[in-house]
Amino acid sequence: MILGNGKETASLAISQVLQGSPHGKKILIYQADPLKMKEAEFLLKKAGSVILVLTHAGEYHAEKEFFAAEKSGVAVMEKLVGILPKHGKLVLNFDDETIRDIKNQTSVSALSFGFGARADIQATDVFLTQSPDLGANFKINYEGNIVPVWLKNLFGKEHIYAALTAVAVGELLGLNLVEISDSLKSYQGLPGRMKLIEGVKNTLILDDSESAMPLSMAEGLDILKKMTIAGRKIAVLGDIINIGPNTLEAHEAIGELVKVSADLFFTVGLRAKFYAEGAKKKGFPEDKIFSFNEVKEASAALQKEMNEGDLILVDGSRELKMTKIVDEIRKI
Repeated sequence: MILGNGKETASLAISQVLQGSPHGKKILIYQADPLKMKEAEFLLKKAGSVILVLTHAGEYHAEKEFFAAEKSGVAVMEKLVGILPKHGKLVLNFDDETIRDIKNQTSVSALSFGFGARADIQATDVFLTQSPDLGANFKINYEGNIVPVWLKNLFGKEHIYAALTAVAVGELLGLNLVEISDSLKSYQGLPGRMKLIEGVKNTLILDDSESAMPLSMAEGLDILKKMTIAGRKIAVLGDIINIGPNTLEAHEAIGELVKVSADLFFTVGLRAKFYAEGAKKKGFPEDKIFSFNEVKEASAALQKEMNEGDLILVDGSRELKMTKIVDEIRKI
């Protein structure tokens, strides 16, 4: 059973690791829904063997309504941990302080994962492979054993955390690290989640269009900066919705990062104009910035501007439907 932000990618990575293993057809991977607590509670209590995975409590939201929602999610986690049978196992994100504290509320056996040195399963030496294929490369450290993991065409912490959950579950089920690492080579992630895909005109798209928050968008720009490609780097950023009273400042701060990450800059949405302001403050050329209110207008302009060899980052909140831009410029 998996609960928390990023549970979809974690579920996919776990499924990939269990595929082909003796456990593959015997295990139900259940993504717990806070709105269906009775169902989750029933499964926890009735399952002969159960592993509860807590991924991440979520990014900080300044607005009261979102902060309350986050607290509600933590309350659900605490409740499920409280009814976890003694024979159950707990897998948790050690980097998330809120989830780390939940561990102290139970006596069941727990296995933690994260980037921090005190995590049981630790990810270290993270870097981007550039040739022959692009992707995230890192090492898994567990009980003195170190194994490399490579995620083809996938980038960012969400995918690394997903891989770490799969390692933890695999270990609890008796799989060895080498087997798990080999299985993760086939993990493909979900559309719109920091995934590299082919674009028209022989371009590449770093597709992070499914959702956005300031930290994840900053990470996307950092990855764009680090990637080596033949052409130009283009950042296409839409509004970030629901981040509270500091919305304008947050957008401006993101814009400042574009100066060292991209050659061309497209903004989409009313708030996104503050990305442009931040970029200009840092010296980004005004004639390289293109601002639009609507996705359709931005997509048309982008297609005219794209050249062979370009790398395009597309990011923004789900409400803006930035996925439409990806659909327009991806190779079919």
